Amino acid sequence: MMFHAFESQAAAAEVLARRVAADLAAVIGRRGHAVLAVSGGRSPVPFLQALSAEVLDWSRVCVTLVDERVVAPDHADSNAALVRDHLLQGGGADAVFRPLVSVAANVDAELAQAAAQWQTPDVVVLGMGDDGHTASLFPDAANLAEGLDPANPAALLAVVPPEAPHTRISMTLAEILRSGKLYLAIAGDNKRRVLEHASRTLSAAQPVSHLLQQTENPLHVYWAA
Repeated sequence: MMFHAFESQAAAAEVLARRVAADLAAVIGRRGHAVLAVSGGRSPVPFLQALSAEVLDWSRVCVTLVDERVVAPDHADSNAALVRDHLLQGGGADAVFRPLVSVAANVDAELAQAAAQWQTPDVVVLGMGDDGHTASLFPDAANLAEGLDPANPAALLAVVPPEAPHTRISMTLAEILRSGKLYLAIAGDNKRRVLEHASRTLSAAQPVSHLLQQTENPLHVYWAA
């Protein structure tokens, strides 16, 4: 884990946006196109807005999601709606967007469709909850062991959170580790305490600990006060 601290969320968002844009540009230079997976929630909004303003050949970028609630695309809790509103603007509007949920009619059908068009990301920007979940790998979820299995060949799985609303589709830990550059963006003293505890104690009670304590793919943590 490589830890980067910032005095404000705005400063962290700007630096992270520049770094992610540089990573994507490097991949485009090598391969001609790049895949970016981002997280939802309210915390990533400054980062998404900063990234949309970065100068990049956005037409060669495919944007997808780390996880998604199985809700209609215009639902207030839709991560896809958040990405459309804050990242697919300005230059970012030229990116190709592949959401994980289309009409939210059937979880199994949505999962199968998302898996069929899935491409392993070149850059992944994760978040973390106060309970230590990352992506939609929640403590006490019925299939958490499957989600955390580093040998799982599946890229995505359906998750029913024990407490949070809505069934989710989420990247598995194995697919996160198979991806390219990994970032974790968090803010506040409480999340820093969660991060520090999870970096010392490997436990399903804090799923993010399995990401923090692996050595397969370096994790770059951007924390803002």
